[in-house]
Order: sequence, then structure tokens, then C-alpha cells
Amino acid sequence: MALIHRGTRIMRKIKHAVAVLVAGFGSLTAPHALAASANTSVVGGTASAQVAAPLQLVAVNALQFGSMAQPQVGGTLTISPSGAISTTGDMGTATAVMQTTARSAASFNVTGIAGMMFTATGVSQVTISNGSARMTVGQFTINGTFSGGQIGANGTYTFNIGGTLTAAAGQAPGTYSGTFPITVAYN
Repeated sequence: MALIHRGTRIMRKIKHAVAVLVAGFGSLTAPHALAASANTSVVGGTASAQVAAPLQLVAVNALQFGSMAQPQVGGTLTISPSGAISTTGDMGTATAVMQTTARSAASFNVTGIAGMMFTATGVSQVTISNGSARMTVGQFTINGTFSGGQIGANGTYTFNIGGTLTAAAGQAPGTYSGTFPITVAYN
């Protein structure tokens, strides 16, 4: 009986030692677990994107140089983006430029994303024709410089393009026309 009693006492001591060890390990790891959870935060992030429709460019008004008498010496007729007119050579005489005809800078509307910057590019010179004879139009300017602008808050931007028409001495009579390409792109 003494042996059983002694075995029971040993078992109690072992159980007590195990309980102390488990409690000790628990107290060692508990502060770390609490510290980790107190210093951790999880939040969901967001991602977004805007896919822009391509810029839309619409010609509103043509570049109109108007009517003029046949120049004997030749010269130039320039229309600025604001519509101001200047001439050189025979184009500056009262008989060469008929003042009653409509003259205007070309006008274009760009539609795109509000606030976005865009560039506008074109060619330096084009030829217009009456079917057999030709004249050149060049020195294109867009609202002062040929570069571009910023789409307005309403999603549109309007710009004007001016240019210079060069007529030769004895330029053949007729109605001259042609096109000049303008390309717009987001910056």
C-alpha cells in the first residue's frame, strides 16, 4: 500500500509539474500574441481605372480666304486664328482683295475627357487646286501656336486655325479647294 501511495504522490507531482510548465509556456507566449494582434490592422484597398474614348475631332468651319482679283505680281493673304487679315505683294492692294467676301479661320471642336491635355499636329503646307492650277496654303497656326490645349470641364475644346495663302503673279481664275490634315492625341 505504501508503494501505491508513493506512486500516486509521484503522479501528483508529475501532473503538478506539467501544469506549471503549461502555465509557464502560456504566460510566455500570451504577451506576444496580444502584442501582435494590437499592432496589426487589415483594411481592403481599392483599385480603379478610367478607359478613355478616343478624342473626337470635328471640323466646324473651313479656312476661308474669300474672293480676290487675279494678282499681277503675286503675294500672300494671311488669316490669323482670331480672324485678323494681313497681306503682302499684290494681295495687299484694294483691287486684289475684295473686302465684301467672307474670310475666317478654320474652327475645330475636340471632345474628350475633361481636364486632359492633348496635342494637335498638322502639316506645314498643302496645295489647293481649281482642277488645273494650284496655290499653296501654309504657316498654319492654332490659337497662336500649333501645339494643342486642355479639354474643358464640359469635355470639349474649340480651337481655330489660321494660315497663309500664297498666290502667284497671274494666278489662274477659278475656285480653289483642298484639305489639310489635323491630328489630335492625348498627352
